[in-house]
Amino acid sequence: MIGIPAESVISVLAVTLLGTAGLLSMLPVGTCAHCNHCQMERLERERQHQLQAGGAAVGVPYCPVCGRHHRSDQDHPA
Repeated sequence: MIGIPAESVISVLAVTLLGTAGLLSMLPVGTCAHCNHCQMERLERERQHQLQAGGAAVGVPYCPVCGRHHRSDQDHPA
């Protein structure tokens, strides 16, 4: 009985997997206006941007460790 060689099956599966990954990367993830998940991600990005820009306006740097604005010589606020 002659069948398809294993290398051919593996190659076909690999090309299919790469093609699927390429198509998935083209999906508009995070851009819809009505999805709760996308709205929450958008609000979180805006909040992070405001946090990082808020303290910088008054000269207090943003600390990525504690997530607050304070000078580097101060301890982390509780």
